[in-house]
Amino acid sequence: MIAEVKLREPVSSQPAEPVRHDGTDCPPAAWGIVGELRFDDAPANARGCLDMDRFGGGRRWRSPGERAAAVCWGGRSGDLHFIDDRGLVVLADATLYEPARLAAQLGLDPDEGDSARLLAAAYLRWGAEMCAHLDGDYAFVVCDLRAATAFAAVDPMGVRPLFYRHEPGKSFAFSSRDDLLATWTGLDPRIPESRLLEPLLNLEELRHFRSDVPGLATLQAAHACRADGNDLRMWRYWTAGERRPDIAEHDIGGWIEGLRAQLLEAVRKRMADGARIGVMFSGGLDSASVLALATRIAPAGEITAYSLLDRSRPDCPETRAIDRTIAATGARLVSLDIADMQAHVAPSLRLLARVPRFNFVGNGFLPCLCTTATEAGVGAMMNGYDADSLFDEADLLQRRLRQGQYRRTLHEARRLDRGLGIADVEPQVRRLRMTQWLPAWMETRLRAIWRHAHEGNRLRGFLLDRAAAQRLHLRERLREYRALTKRTQDGRGPALPASLMQIPTVIDGVARSELRCRFGAMQMRSPFLDRDLIDFAAWIPLELRMRNGRTKWILRKAMNPYLPHEVTWRGDKLHLGSHYARVLLRPVLNGVLRDFAGSGPAIAPYVDRKGFEAQAQRWLDGDIEAVWALSSWLALEHWLQHNHDRVAWGQ
Repeated sequence: MIAEVKLREPVSSQPAEPVRHDGTDCPPAAWGIVGELRFDDAPANARGCLDMDRFGGGRRWRSPGERAAAVCWGGRSGDLHFIDDRGLVVLADATLYEPARLAAQLGLDPDEGDSARLLAAAYLRWGAEMCAHLDGDYAFVVCDLRAATAFAAVDPMGVRPLFYRHEPGKSFAFSSRDDLLATWTGLDPRIPESRLLEPLLNLEELRHFRSDVPGLATLQAAHACRADGNDLRMWRYWTAGERRPDIAEHDIGGWIEGLRAQLLEAVRKRMADGARIGVMFSGGLDSASVLALATRIAPAGEITAYSLLDRSRPDCPETRAIDRTIAATGARLVSLDIADMQAHVAPSLRLLARVPRFNFVGNGFLPCLCTTATEAGVGAMMNGYDADSLFDEADLLQRRLRQGQYRRTLHEARRLDRGLGIADVEPQVRRLRMTQWLPAWMETRLRAIWRHAHEGNRLRGFLLDRAAAQRLHLRERLREYRALTKRTQDGRGPALPASLMQIPTVIDGVARSELRCRFGAMQMRSPFLDRDLIDFAAWIPLELRMRNGRTKWILRKAMNPYLPHEVTWRGDKLHLGSHYARVLLRPVLNGVLRDFAGSGPAIAPYVDRKGFEAQAQRWLDGDIEAVWALSSWLALEHWLQHNHDRVAWGQ
């Protein structure tokens, strides 16, 4: 029997408060850090831009002589620790897993759970090498007042963000929020108009290499830095696959058992601190795996799954998979049913109007479910991100073609396409076969021609007005994106280790997922982002990642004992988010079409009106592909209506 609770009452039904745009509109239960170390004689935070009273329950600190100042707020993970006799102050936005083990290594009380205190002791013991001994999600800064230096680090997958501004000879300022840091340092926290449309072209990754706020930078995942009055030195402290498992490549059973143990341990660590845990459950294999293992660890009935489903469609594969998994695991289910969501449209739109960036909302249901979980007392949300990249088959198809296995590869591709329900992999295999023996110069030339044509098609496919694309230099942004996300493997090098977990696309997805949870005042804990698990998975033979017409074959084998066979080996996938968006954004669509007949909607300067109206008609005719095409535009329209002064127009 399925224990299910439907969201029948509107979520966050209170009217939205006016949004402040000075960077201090922090949700009351959120958490984070902001601070500054001065290298000159000026007092820290001399500008005094932040309204410190906004951070109720936060801790404020200034050093003697006001050379350094800091604020941490919220009770989830933001913390501060000062060691007076050493002149050290540690600010941490951190959740450390296995803190007792770390405390024992440092000779501290095993019950010591203060993250900042543990990090301070780790810095005193190991210095800049301390990250090799840490396990968790963290962003922290150690300010050494006597040496006038700052050491900062971010966890291996960038789950906790850290933005900084280094002014040689003046200061090193930092924060877990870029808008707060901009305000602290006297910069404009608004989004430049020239950066506004990047998410529409799926260029969100650029933000993590070039901040929306000119003058700020992001400390990248798995990186540390040391700043002083002269310069800032940055380095990568970890690369996926550094530790090779002691398993022979041909030992299939060993790899399956090893993966099962690693994933179980990753889930256990994220539940060990006693926080109330929820699981964002889509019905797919990845989140189902996390849910199944979590229910094996926790007492019966303690784990709650939060799901979007559609009971108006008896043939909905996601709803069917959710029901079967809940029945098998005994988890409690809190569901948002598309068939019964009209009551949630208005409050959900109010939630979407308050997010810092319009593209952080996904298809709209995630903030709704996160807010519901927070109201129920959930402190941490686990999910299945990003098993797709963790078990990516890399260049397996190319390798098989180079080995002369065309028929086998084509057969595998057809089986994959049957499971996906679309012709995707087989055309790729045929193209690869045509180009694999071309001379390098010819292949390079063909790729250049294809990229040029693809850039134009992509701009047109996203319904962008041509003049706006030129004015905002979007073709140049596409090229910058391509340079950042270029795969380094060319199919000729060694097969292992192979991991996509540190490419910009994955890191950006981590950051946006974390911000959705933080906006809902809860921590994101993703077992598939576990450092030890990533190291292990990087060495999994490619042949075990895609096998017998199934992607993530090894994960399916590892989870076979814990999940229903129909869930473990399902090949169909229906993205319900677009069906949710069709209901949620329909009022916005109606408003845009109405405004086009008058003064024009907020997106009018950027969108190809003719193309938009054609897609809108397809939407009204029931074509779900049109919902995919217009959802981001409508999310932008809704966000701009409520956040016009968050944008630096003309910049």
